[in-house]
Amino acid sequence: MNKLLKIIINSFLDILFLFIRSEKKRVKVYSLISKILFDKNNNLEYDNNFYGYWLKHSNQYLFFVKKPYFNFSKKNLFKSINDIYCKNYTPKSEDVIIDIGAGIGTEVLYFNDKIGKSGKIYSIEASTDSYNKLDALCVKNNITNSINFNLAISNFNGKIWIEETENFEVNRVNKTQKGIEVNCYTLDEFVKNNHITKINFLKVNIEGAEFDLVDGMAESINIIDNIAISCHDFLFGDGEKIKQKIISFLTLNNFEIAINNTGNKVTDSWVYGKKNENSSGNK
Repeated sequence: MNKLLKIIINSFLDILFLFIRSEKKRVKVYSLISKILFDKNNNLEYDNNFYGYWLKHSNQYLFFVKKPYFNFSKKNLFKSINDIYCKNYTPKSEDVIIDIGAGIGTEVLYFNDKIGKSGKIYSIEASTDSYNKLDALCVKNNITNSINFNLAISNFNGKIWIEETENFEVNRVNKTQKGIEVNCYTLDEFVKNNHITKINFLKVNIEGAEFDLVDGMAESINIIDNIAISCHDFLFGDGEKIKQKIISFLTLNNFEIAINNTGNKVTDSWVYGKKNENSSGNK
């Protein structure tokens, strides 16, 4: 769609949103425009529990938003996930996936589609608000192979805190007792507690806590075949300390490294690792 046309339609809908007070009517308007302009299977559904909207493809729930919009599609969502999170490895049937920083579950439908009922997803989210939406999305889509955990992964086992914000994508954990208290574990402890013996794909998106993550996965790194981890140096403006540590850690553990070089700081924050098949630690 033409960028200017998208801006015009969004501006029109913003004004219309103010005048249409009925959520039922809002849903009808946005659904109709989305069907016409993007995908005939698109529709929206208002959620009275979360006070927001589910974006849907037929009967599948894609993800949750606080304010409705029309320019979405399952095809574009899956392409975005494939181009960023799964750029260097696409999950396949029977895979075991650990998603640390699963957020509101934007990737869980994609993972479920790729691994089938014979695979398993461990979706981990520290924010209680985001976790509740992740869990609801799994229930609504009847996704039974995702085990969801409201906890944080760090470099120790105990308690940690998270400051909830309106933008779930920037919620960060801290050790200074700011925000809501949640349980935290090292990845080694999480793997041990859940009797996980292999990890085909590990996806990590934890807003700057990557340093602590790698300090707590000395053993579990040996059962990981593929990893994609976002290094949030761009949040701190102090160079690429996190990215350098992640690359060094993965290289030391016999992973072949791939990175992006697009000029976009968020896209370029991702580091991909594939376990060298000749490595003795590969299982």
